[in-house]
Amino acid sequence: MLRFSLAVAAAFTVLAGSLRPAAAEGVTRIQQADGTVQVYRHVTMRMEGATLSLRSGDHAGTLDVTSGACKYLAGLQRCLPYKTVYHHDGVAHAIVLEHGTIYTNLTGDAVQLPHSADRLGPHEVLVLLHTARGTYVSVKGTLDQIK
Repeated sequence: MLRFSLAVAAAFTVLAGSLRPAAAEGVTRIQQADGTVQVYRHVTMRMEGATLSLRSGDHAGTLDVTSGACKYLAGLQRCLPYKTVYHHDGVAHAIVLEHGTIYTNLTGDAVQLPHSADRLGPHEVLVLLHTARGTYVSVKGTLDQIK
């Protein structure tokens, strides 16, 4: 859990389950189990229902993260992802998660993350995932709209 917390502090990441569509652009950071890191900028983020879709800037791949078990606290929505699928070249690959959290600031003001000195800006989303293979995925971006 400490390793995941450190990844949260070091990473910059996205999303939560609103019941209406919203779109944005963000940054995704992927740290493989062997320590290699890739950073993807200009990732398109679209939230529809409980599913956040993250599409690479080159449109080569899409990661769909579906969440549930949401809790609300002072405008901050915290959800647990339960299904993650990576789509590439027309093939869907299920990704098994060890754990993860999706935070969405539903307000027009900055909100402090629980147990952290970090804040999420207005309409900002943060996704933190740890896969069963040891990969950390973090995404952070600002939603253009929340309906």
